[in-house]
Amino acid sequence: MIVVSFEAFVVFFLVAGLLVVVGLWLFYDLRDKSYYDRQRSLRAHHCVRCGALYASRAKTEVAACPECGFENASLRF
Repeated sequence: MIVVSFEAFVVFFLVAGLLVVVGLWLFYDLRDKSYYDRQRSLRAHHCVRCGALYASRAKTEVAACPECGFENASLRF
């Protein structure tokens, strides 16, 4: 049987709990960062022909409307 003092037992669980909290913090921080980077890459468009609002991930400033196919420039805010 392993003999462990009470102080070592408490320190072990405090350190383990701290490592779990820091690990979860880093995991969720990286997950949220990648999610917001994907959302930021979206470009908003307004079709001048049919009036539809849509978003695209295209690297170009122009994207075709999913409703009518007309090519529109991205909106600038």
